[in-house]
Amino acid sequence: MTLLQLTILAFIQFIIVLVLFIYIVFLNKQIRDKTRQYENALDEKAREMSQVVEELRTTQLKLMESGKISAVASLSAGILHQISQPITAIHGFAKFLKKEMDPNVVFYKPVCLIDEQSVYLKEMLGDLMELVRHREIRKDYINVNDIIYRSINLLKDELRIQRVNWDLNLEDGLPFVYADGIHLQQIFMNIVINAMQAMGELPRGSDKFLAISTSFDAPKNEVEVSFLDTGPGISAGDQQRIFEPFYSKKPKGAGIGLTLVKDLIAEHGGKVYVESQPHKGANFIIKLPAVKTKEQKT
Repeated sequence: MTLLQLTILAFIQFIIVLVLFIYIVFLNKQIRDKTRQYENALDEKAREMSQVVEELRTTQLKLMESGKISAVASLSAGILHQISQPITAIHGFAKFLKKEMDPNVVFYKPVCLIDEQSVYLKEMLGDLMELVRHREIRKDYINVNDIIYRSINLLKDELRIQRVNWDLNLEDGLPFVYADGIHLQQIFMNIVINAMQAMGELPRGSDKFLAISTSFDAPKNEVEVSFLDTGPGISAGDQQRIFEPFYSKKPKGAGIGLTLVKDLIAEHGGKVYVESQPHKGANFIIKLPAVKTKEQKT
């Protein structure tokens, strides 16, 4: 074989080796790119799985909390039912005595008072049972101010006993909200009772005052209700958890009242939050979407 032939053969071998090297480099790059793509895809799937697991965990916790609330609601409904039976019997007996008794008898007025108070207790127990049963919402066009008057009227004796002064600053001409009147009443009463309990922790002789006000935020089309008390206030940490189920700083608190408040307001398309500083009282604010009735629209 001549030198020229050997040179050509060597050159061909070199070309073949070079092509193979380039192909191997290209193939290696392709493998690296594919590996990187698969790694990125796996990382993305891992993140998605982690998010799904977290959502499942959150949902599980919510279901557990809902289960607890349902159990407490069922137990509460049973207790309220047991209480309502003797109240019904007392009401019936007082009504019978009132009918048969001579109005001039000295005991006639106390019997009338028993009759009136038993009616009040029956109505209050009925409302409470509606709340704990979490009945289907029955909405109508409602003036929030009317519900506040009704709520305070039911609680004014308790406010007086607890030595809590109160004031209403309700804006005239508020637009209606489309809501369940009984649920709104229970929401407002719950917040007022919560404020009374908070102010009950104040030192003897402290000023106890509850200011309830309503207003209309036209740009946001929201009716706002504010419950401002002079209680001990709520820390920043507690404000983050105060609406959580079974969270309570009170020794005898069940921790479901404000949770139900938040839940019911959310079902009305509204929101509730608290503004407070320790030792400076608390302001619970409810915002509900305003609506117009057919008469108002025309």
